[in-house]
Amino acid sequence: MVTVKNHLNGGQINKTQMSDIKTNQLNILLNKFPKFPLGDFPTPLYKCENIEKSLGLKHFYIKRDDLSGLAFGGNKVRHLEFRIGDIIDKNCDIFINSNVKVSNNSRINAAACVKAGIKYVVVMGKGPNEEKQGNYLLQKLMNVEIHELDTDDNDSIEDYCKELSEKYIKNGHKPYLRSENKFAQYSAVLGYISGAIELNQQINIFKKPNNKVKVYQVAGNSVVGMAITNKYCDLKWEINAISPYLDNGLQEKGIETAEEISKLLNINTLLNVSDINYSFDYVGEDYGILTQGAKDAIKFLARKESIFLDPIYTAKSMDGLLNDIHKNKFTEDDIIIFIHSGGTPNIFTYVNDLIL
Repeated sequence: MVTVKNHLNGGQINKTQMSDIKTNQLNILLNKFPKFPLGDFPTPLYKCENIEKSLGLKHFYIKRDDLSGLAFGGNKVRHLEFRIGDIIDKNCDIFINSNVKVSNNSRINAAACVKAGIKYVVVMGKGPNEEKQGNYLLQKLMNVEIHELDTDDNDSIEDYCKELSEKYIKNGHKPYLRSENKFAQYSAVLGYISGAIELNQQINIFKKPNNKVKVYQVAGNSVVGMAITNKYCDLKWEINAISPYLDNGLQEKGIETAEEISKLLNINTLLNVSDINYSFDYVGEDYGILTQGAKDAIKFLARKESIFLDPIYTAKSMDGLLNDIHKNKFTEDDIIIFIHSGGTPNIFTYVNDLIL
């Protein structure tokens, strides 16, 4: 076992103890940021025994962040604890966001604002699915302010958001415009630094020295937080990110964001291309368009474990993981962890794709 010298007591610190020290340090750094409690944490780490039997695996777990509480939960509840904390810290009374009808992001932002007593305004452009169901329905029930535009041009949508912001300022409000607040992005990464620390504590209960942890997650800011924690704490996890988007420089953006977060936390932990294994092989035609592999993954999880994936994100990510299993990429010592990042309401939005 590799050890480092403990100069305080003359003893030895093993790698597990050093990782624990590092995670404690990260927790201290995270606690410096304002935070508004929203979620039910820790979320369960669920051992999928039916899937293990079906696929001949020994260690298959799902981190149930779909059970994080607040309006059907999901990974963004972790994000919003930091984001709402920042909004309150800046004394803003309105949060202006932009997204599409199927957006999990908008649903959780809306719910968090309702809980915190902040007015939520969302500008919705045209998206991949215009059904007034799922996430859109929940926002209507929460009675948030929705502006629907007949365009998918991001520049036009953001210009509209800026105009709204200026109107609110003239009326004496202090809006928080998501597109102009970099911390809105940082909060997503910070949320999953916290999530990775939580996951590590759960894994350590049963992990043996010969086990290798292999994490599968939807590509985005959350996986950047996971990878930063993995590297800073020297956890030796393999991080796999399955993208729901066509390749638009996501890996490069993740490395850039990690550098910014490193400076924010003053930890000098930078990512490189080998720290996250990105895959763009399961996107299909485009974002938001259901693939056959995603449909099969939804039905497989539902029928084996009564767990429901969403058609846009987690189903495509699970499709990638199942394909790696079928390609025999794992040994019996590997601990497979799938991060279920939520999105459950979109099952209803895509009902016609799923039952026909």
